[in-house]
Amino acid sequence: MQTSNREMRNINRPSFIECLIAAVNYITFGLVGFIWLILNAIRGGRLTSFLQYHIFQSFFLVMFYWLLSVFISLIAQILSFIPFINMLILKLLFYFNTPFFFGHYSVVSGSVSLIILYLVLTSIQGQLSYLPWVSDIIKRMVR
Repeated sequence: MQTSNREMRNINRPSFIECLIAAVNYITFGLVGFIWLILNAIRGGRLTSFLQYHIFQSFFLVMFYWLLSVFISLIAQILSFIPFINMLILKLLFYFNTPFFFGHYSVVSGSVSLIILYLVLTSIQGQLSYLPWVSDIIKRMVR
């Protein structure tokens, strides 16, 4: 008995609830995934590889964003003591954080919003979203 490619895709397709949890997980910056992990541990259930991938990727992205913002803040504080460079750093930080797009989005917040939108759309479609370097690390962890 031979199965077609279409039937194989439906077998591995995550459920609507899993897709919804993965999507909301990105919107809440990993909070829903954390709650789902706790509930799943209490129930004694096993997470699917789809949910593991998206939950761990959101945790990794949140931690990476936080560490990157702390690092940039620290470097900006250190460079603010150097004459002429302090003005350059202040101007760069100003332009990257000033709302330009639709009066609400800066370059940084717009980029983060676009990445989150991409992650939400791919998880709703039941796909494993790909972000260079990050997704490679997560795929090795989920195996």
